[in-house]
Amino acid sequence: MRLAYLVSAYKLPEQLVRLVSRLTTPRCHFFIHVDRQTDDALFDRMAEPLVAFPNVHFLERHTSYYGGFGHVRATLKGIDALLRMKLPFDHVVLLTGQDYPIKSNDEIERFLDARRGQAFLEHFPLPFPEWRGGGLDRFERWHIRVAGRYLRLPPGRWVRRRFPSGMKPFGGSPYWCFSRECIEYIHEFVRRSPSFVRFFRYVNVPDELFFHTILLNSPLAENIVNDDLRYVEWRDVEVAGGPAVLGRSDFGKLMRSGDLFARKFDASVDAAVLDMIDAKIGGERET
Repeated sequence: MRLAYLVSAYKLPEQLVRLVSRLTTPRCHFFIHVDRQTDDALFDRMAEPLVAFPNVHFLERHTSYYGGFGHVRATLKGIDALLRMKLPFDHVVLLTGQDYPIKSNDEIERFLDARRGQAFLEHFPLPFPEWRGGGLDRFERWHIRVAGRYLRLPPGRWVRRRFPSGMKPFGGSPYWCFSRECIEYIHEFVRRSPSFVRFFRYVNVPDELFFHTILLNSPLAENIVNDDLRYVEWRDVEVAGGPAVLGRSDFGKLMRSGDLFARKFDASVDAAVLDMIDAKIGGERET
């Protein structure tokens, strides 16, 4: 089982290095995008310790505003680099620098080896009742981000946008594990559908719709398992503004989970939980 990891990061350099060290094997490659907004000194603390890793590739950096197209763009850069370099792979896993495995490398490889050709992506058709307005507002209005400013044009006949013809909108978790067939399909679809890509440049939080819509409207839809293989805690969302930071109190639930990865972690808040995970899943991290 040959794996590739696409990783988006913008802070916590030591944690990024730890993630790569934990996951690296002779059979995997990493493509890492670091937000252009991250200052150069912090970027150097990410890149320099990983220079010795021949399987780590840093992508050309660009700015990724919260909720903007930059996150999709980073993923597409990783897919393009992976295919252009003609590296061998069977599955590709999308991670952030605050994700961490909760299964050993051997367990991850065995799980995916038994499911060759399958892809893992949480998905649902839109409108979806748990999203505000069913999620339709995300693409029916223009969402524009320029120089850190966010503009959401008010409703009206002249600003309402139509979804790309012949496509049904799907949404879900922005994190996934795709088969080689899915990666090649996405790459070719994007190459021959520039208008689709342009449309999503003005969608709100497009990484929760872009890949879902492409694949769930494709001949590969029947091979997609509705699961992102990710353990996430959505407690105190109004305070945290997103997934909860996992800590030692979550360790038991993490280890009982059938998922392969969890998010999110912050070593500046609780590094001990990462030590506990390492001790449980075994094996030495690369240094």
